Amino acid sequence: MTSDGLHTDLSGADLAHVRGLIESIPASAVVIDKSDLVAFANRKALGLLSQPLQSVLGQPLAGVFGAFLRRVRTKGGPIEQIQFEMFYGTAWYVLQIFHLLTPDGSAPTEYVVITATDISARKRREFDFLEIAAGLEEATRIAQMGTFKIVWGPGQFEWSPHMYTLHGVSPDSYRPGFGSYSSLVHPDDRDYVTRRGEELARGEASANVEYRIVRPDGVVRWVRLDGRVLFDSDGASYASFGTCQDITESKRREEELRELLKRNAILYEALESSPNGVAVLTAESDGLAVLYVNVAFERLTQHNSFSLNAAGLRSLIPESEIDSWGRIAQSIDQSVGGDFEAVCLRRDASSFPARIEIAPVRDHPAQAASAFVVNLRDLTVEKQRAEIFLKSQKMEALGQLSGGVAHEINNLLQPVIALSDLGVSVLENDPQKARQYFDVIGNSGRKAREVVRQVLTFARRDTPQLSSLNIVPLVVDSVDFAIKGLPPQIRVESKIEIEHAMALISATQVSQVVLNLLRNASDAMSGVGQIDVALQRYVVESDAVIGDLSVGSWIKLIVQDHGCGIDSVTLSRVFEPFFTTKPVGRGTGLGLSVVYSIVGGWGGIIKLESEVDKGTSAVIYIPEQT
Repeated sequence: MTSDGLHTDLSGADLAHVRGLIESIPASAVVIDKSDLVAFANRKALGLLSQPLQSVLGQPLAGVFGAFLRRVRTKGGPIEQIQFEMFYGTAWYVLQIFHLLTPDGSAPTEYVVITATDISARKRREFDFLEIAAGLEEATRIAQMGTFKIVWGPGQFEWSPHMYTLHGVSPDSYRPGFGSYSSLVHPDDRDYVTRRGEELARGEASANVEYRIVRPDGVVRWVRLDGRVLFDSDGASYASFGTCQDITESKRREEELRELLKRNAILYEALESSPNGVAVLTAESDGLAVLYVNVAFERLTQHNSFSLNAAGLRSLIPESEIDSWGRIAQSIDQSVGGDFEAVCLRRDASSFPARIEIAPVRDHPAQAASAFVVNLRDLTVEKQRAEIFLKSQKMEALGQLSGGVAHEINNLLQPVIALSDLGVSVLENDPQKARQYFDVIGNSGRKAREVVRQVLTFARRDTPQLSSLNIVPLVVDSVDFAIKGLPPQIRVESKIEIEHAMALISATQVSQVVLNLLRNASDAMSGVGQIDVALQRYVVESDAVIGDLSVGSWIKLIVQDHGCGIDSVTLSRVFEPFFTTKPVGRGTGLGLSVVYSIVGGWGGIIKLESEVDKGTSAVIYIPEQT
């Protein structure tokens, strides 16, 4: 073996040829013998081996060469020309292995040559390109955008991966082209897309081409296509390049915006056409700002949004109505709705009665209102109509009273007049019959006095003195007395649950209330059936759930029949004075009105509960004195 590591079976000329050959290789190169020991290395290889030639000769390969040789040996079999790229340390290399041939090239020697070329710079460029391409692909994926390229001459189509995803097809089953693409376009848009495709094929740019596609699964999507022309180095156009983006969501938002604008326009026209005044207030940091008022609001108040913003809602408040408007301001401060009646001041200082409805608008249920809708209605006409109606009701009631009282008194006067005339003739001849006549006359007079007393009681001109009395015996005695005047087919069941209960009442009025209620119950059952009377104590410990009962002890009187019952319309009017369902001559319609007036004078409450064909309960609550 020579000093350079090669065996001496090679002639001097051959050795020189081999050394020159290895040195001439532009890459780093080493020669190994059949034992895989270094036989020779060129100067470039010594830089990789980091040792002088004399130190590496006869030594196993190290560094990238050794890693490469081990990789080759693991494959087994004879060494043939092998080449591949390999990363080692911090660099990329192209490594190649082959047998060294004899100088005449006739046969391989026992030596193997391994070359390593540093390709790190090229690899960086490739990686940069791949990174850019990957970034572009990711950006297009996020933007739901694919790219395409059409080379006109051969009619070659190139699609980016996301183009297939966007259209719902696979590269394995779909080949892009003008003909095949038409099947993916919505039938209504095919002619339009075909014309745009022809423009691209002629080398014309197409921008913002929007159309629908139909994926193989039947899903319809909107896409936007933008195409540009590519030119070669001579300035001649040869292809088209462009992007295709899924714009379905933006189209949906556009449609929603159009619908919103349409609804807003309809809402605006509806508000402007409303006969009621409508104002929208927004909650600002320093108070309320008037965002909108409709035509009716301007007509009613003579204010517009600008004049209201200058002085606020205070410009609508008369000095005499500050308390009423205080409740409205409190409703707004607490972000709650409300329905109020108040006097509203116009811009010209005139005023009108108004109903004001406040409706809060919240961005979230748990948050304070961000805006308020104010609905304003002029009650002037309604108040006038109500006053006229009230007058007509009074006249109707007066007519009923007059008719009823006149009829009752006329009936009572008939025996008085007739028997007075007859009594003169029979007074001496038949004293017994005369006595009967005078009894009838007395009873008629007393009944007439009762009719007049009822009218006076209702009119509150005959108010008896109230005193603190035990109501229990008064109710018991009144029931016993009333039973004598009821039809014999009426049974009265009494359930007295208390023995002593003091109340500020009148004994005569207690009798009058019980008598009226029992008579009404008897009439409801046509004089046949059972009436239940109960007297009990009722204690209110918290906020009342019946009427306006306050906390405390109450006396509860119940009179219940099982008769025809009262419908809801009639039930709402039973306490109206002179209202009766009985035929003329059988009552004045003052019974329940008088009861209502008496109970109210005691500080009590009366409530009727009724169901048609099942009966009626009259429930009276009287405050108990403790």
